[in-house]
Amino acid sequence: VRASQALSLTEMSPIKAAMLARAWQTDQSELDQKVGRTDGGYIGVMRFGDDLERRTACASALDLWVKTSLALAAAEKGGRAGPRTTCCYAALGGVGPNTLSMVKKAQDEWTLNFLFSNPNERDRDAIAAAEAETLAALAREAGDAPLKLLGSVEKTLVSRPAVGEDGGVVVT
Repeated sequence: VRASQALSLTEMSPIKAAMLARAWQTDQSELDQKVGRTDGGYIGVMRFGDDLERRTACASALDLWVKTSLALAAAEKGGRAGPRTTCCYAALGGVGPNTLSMVKKAQDEWTLNFLFSNPNERDRDAIAAAEAETLAALAREAGDAPLKLLGSVEKTLVSRPAVGEDGGVVVT
């Protein structure tokens, strides 16, 4: 387990990361729904909120996170995995909500596959601050290798990180 300087960025085993993501999936589905009257006058469960599009993308990505983490855990358990190059991190105790991230490490670059904040948090400014703090911690962990965003990550973020000429996240 390695931790960064500013917040507690902790590497997790894939199975623990999958279990935490499943708990977050449950929280998110409960928070995104309420019982109400539809336009047609029927009573039913409705999804709501001004951040619904991003949260919907997060829900789909969390499902993919769980599947990916479980596949990584199965590969490790079965002895089919080499050195861990795809790693799961939890950021705890930072400026805002806790975050989960998954990165693929290569010698010449790190790719951020996922970054989520705890779905119980609805304050977009707090989420943006937690995302920025997590990105900064991951960039420090990556060292000289640039931290790049997988294309699908951006639609799950509140913030839009600055990107340098090398395609890596610019941390201020």
